[in-house]
Amino acid sequence: MAAGLWHSGSGDWYGPATRIVQRIRGYRPNRRGQIKLVRWLRVGLLRGLSCAAVCTGLVLARDSLIGGVWHRALVCAVVLAWASFFWRCSLIRVVLRPGEIIRYYLWRHVVVPCSAVKELRHNSWRGGLVLETHAGEKIDFLWFYKSVWDMLYDFSSVCADAMQAHTRAAPELGPAQSPACLQRRFTWSVGADLLAAGAVACLGLALFAAVRG
Repeated sequence: MAAGLWHSGSGDWYGPATRIVQRIRGYRPNRRGQIKLVRWLRVGLLRGLSCAAVCTGLVLARDSLIGGVWHRALVCAVVLAWASFFWRCSLIRVVLRPGEIIRYYLWRHVVVPCSAVKELRHNSWRGGLVLETHAGEKIDFLWFYKSVWDMLYDFSSVCADAMQAHTRAAPELGPAQSPACLQRRFTWSVGADLLAAGAVACLGLALFAAVRG
């Protein structure tokens, strides 16, 4: 396996700390050899909201007080659309894998080769971490700046230090050898895509019922 974050002496990054804090901060690769930097509290809240929206949609679909079929189908479409959006928001994360940093957004993810990274710095007016490539492209990590977890172990600094160490540990290549562009791909999600398909189906049912009625 290529050198990465787990080979860079993570135990010496943060100075003295209790064993519990050291264990929390000591990120290790999963079975796929990847390290995920995620705001788990936000993920839990967003997915909880998504599940609550789905349950609300099911209740409203059976509520005879809401007009006819097309009214209920339209309400369900709106509720499922919001549920899909909340689930999409919960997908935001950063994945470190050998030689690459992957930044996940709502709809797509960007694969950044470590060799293409010019610098990682804090933006002066927006805060948060910004990655700049040798080609001049910038990737914003504002979502990973400031959180409730910072009161416990400064997760914002953990994310920044982890990405910087991961970049330094990768084989160094000059700007001329770096890839000319980043890889941008659509992010597929079983949960979000199924909810979106349900919203479209309900909207189609509402239009069909409205036309027939």
